[in-house]
Amino acid sequence: MEHELALGLAAVVVVGVAAQWVATLLRIPTILLLLAAGVLAGPVSGVVVPRDLLGELLFPLVSLAVGVLLFEGGLGLQYRDIRDGQVALLRLITVGTLITWVIGWVAAAQLLDANRGVAALIGAVLVVSGPTVVLPLLRQARPREPSASILRWEGIIIDPIGATLAIVVLEAVLSNEGLGPSIGRIIATGVAGTVAGLVGAGIMIVMLERHLVADRLHNAFTLMVVVAAFEAANLLRPEAGLFATTVMGVALANQRRVPMRHIREFEEDLGTLILSGLFILLGASISLDAVADLAPRAILLALVLIFVARPLAVYASTLGTSVPGRHRLYLCFMAPRGIVAAAVSAVFALDLQNHPEVQAAEDADLLVPGVFVVIVCTVAFYGLLAGPAASWLRIARAQPRAIALIGGERWALDLAEQLMNADVAVLVVSPSPTEARRAAERGMLTFSGRLDSEDLELALDTVGVAQAIALSRTADLNAFGMNRLVDHLGRRNIYHLPPTVGEPEGEATHSAVFGRRPFSPDASQRRIRHSLGAGGRFILVDETSWDDTRYANALPLVTIDGSGLAEIQVGATPRRPERGGRLVLLTATNGFEDEAGDGEDEDEEDGIEPLRGPDDPEDLDEDERTGAADGRADASADGRSNGEATRNQPDRPQHSRSNHEPT
Repeated sequence: MEHELALGLAAVVVVGVAAQWVATLLRIPTILLLLAAGVLAGPVSGVVVPRDLLGELLFPLVSLAVGVLLFEGGLGLQYRDIRDGQVALLRLITVGTLITWVIGWVAAAQLLDANRGVAALIGAVLVVSGPTVVLPLLRQARPREPSASILRWEGIIIDPIGATLAIVVLEAVLSNEGLGPSIGRIIATGVAGTVAGLVGAGIMIVMLERHLVADRLHNAFTLMVVVAAFEAANLLRPEAGLFATTVMGVALANQRRVPMRHIREFEEDLGTLILSGLFILLGASISLDAVADLAPRAILLALVLIFVARPLAVYASTLGTSVPGRHRLYLCFMAPRGIVAAAVSAVFALDLQNHPEVQAAEDADLLVPGVFVVIVCTVAFYGLLAGPAASWLRIARAQPRAIALIGGERWALDLAEQLMNADVAVLVVSPSPTEARRAAERGMLTFSGRLDSEDLELALDTVGVAQAIALSRTADLNAFGMNRLVDHLGRRNIYHLPPTVGEPEGEATHSAVFGRRPFSPDASQRRIRHSLGAGGRFILVDETSWDDTRYANALPLVTIDGSGLAEIQVGATPRRPERGGRLVLLTATNGFEDEAGDGEDEDEEDGIEPLRGPDDPEDLDEDERTGAADGRADASADGRSNGEATRNQPDRPQHSRSNHEPT
């Protein structure tokens, strides 16, 4: 027995994470594969039996896990992101919720032949969407604002509101007193959760601001306060804990007294594990026989919610607002139901079965299978259409294709110029005013602001950066730049070109990120400079200009396919570009020159103009040297200097902007 329980627990973790991994590789909605994996692990194979694994702890643990997910989602909600959609959001979580509930209530009564109480309960449960399903779909579909922010906020806030509505309806059904007296309970639940959440956020801010918690305990302490706020709110009012964790997350996300980045990263990792486990347990809890019996009618209920309830709710919520028409249409394509609806329906079914004297108990067996079918149908429908709908309506953000260069050496700018000639956007990231000026004068996008600011992430999003190469001669800049960009781009898309061949792959001394070595296994900055000094140059070739003899010894740097997608080469051999594609090469008269010497700079010996450091005063005009000295002082203090993000179009005058974005 103990072995079977251990096997079941291991299967929840292994199958859940493996399903997310495979879904990422196949680029399909993660939730669909998680649900299918849960069904296979549960009713099909019998390996995972949630009741046997967790017993009476199953639903309390699910509720607590959802609370943690809501806190993680709340940490990502910024007030500034919802400025253009505040009215629409407020209506969606009030008027839209009411419309969805009433339509779901009527449809459940007619289609499932449920009595009035159970139908009202099903309608209330199916109001809930949630971050477990909405946020992964938004990451895949990549809609523009204001749709993205409205859906993100709605998906998180609707969970506690919907759960509270469902609790109130259940109490009304069990007491046979009607819904009128229950309005006060909804308000009480919201107030209790809000107070508990604000108190939890206040405790966090005070403790972290006064450094009363060791850095290594920040994540554990945060989780402790989240759990405490959740349970404290539940003691005041049932299901108020979901309100508490949501409010706590939003409050911490929008304060400026203590940093939250490291805590948000921890919560995202924890959320991935929780999401995997929850959906495996959900799929494993289903009775396939009950689902098969109810499936045809429940599918009709899902269609009513998709094609009637959601469009009416969106229309009523956006009427007279500033939300553009195409975005209103897209809001109709995103209302999947998730784990909260499944968990609440299972708990309520047990409550009804424990009260056989209530008339609604006769149809309690409709709750779980009916809600599960609706979850599968809505997740499948919205999951498969969210991405295409964003493209059809022309509100999808373009896939990131740009390349960021960390450092602005002269030869790096020559490389960037060839990439720009191939219509590949390039962002030069350097805190050096000199390097930023050089890049701007050549019509390149530059970011010269603080690398530890949110402005850098905004710049990466605005330009659409997909890959980055650290190629500065300053080790600190390479290390810090890679550490900042890895969370945004992923380790697979971070490259590091070391100054010399002798350095190991990745950042030499103090970076936690080991960037891939670009171009070739023995490539280095010095080798490239040496080849350039020996007569080599960066060139852009296509299918028609390719010459097998001439470019046999060239070094392939970046390929651009027919669709304009750039790929940094790693150890590739020179070959003719595919039809419609292009290739950036480093040519040399005698091939890719070997690196000479054992570490000393040989630029002057080879007749190459020495490539001075980014803060060398000899690179500046007479009236700029004072500013460069100030920049060196800042850079020596923290590896970066304040600056600004600048964009210059070729043949246009330079426009200096704030470092919020390259424009």
